Amino acid sequence: MDEKLFEELWEQEEKAGFQQRLWEEFQKWQRRRRIRRTALASLVVIVVAGISIFNFQFSIPEGYDYVCCNRTTFPESHWADVASNILTTPTI
Repeated sequence: MDEKLFEELWEQEEKAGFQQRLWEEFQKWQRRRRIRRTALASLVVIVVAGISIFNFQFSIPEGYDYVCCNRTTFPESHWADVASNILTTPTI
């Protein structure tokens, strides 16, 4: 075995070792990345759900002061009175 062949074999083995180490590190990196993304996505979902629940709990009016209608010719108070009258009128 001459020196040139020895150097080529040495470089091949060294390259194979580097490739193996890089592949193992890449798999670890992918796993950490996937865990971070999952944790971040979970955190975002929890925050959005928390904000939605918080806003929903405190935005429900106690009475019928707010009425949604697409007819802008009548004031909102008119529709609140109509809804109040309908809901409080006794039926036979």
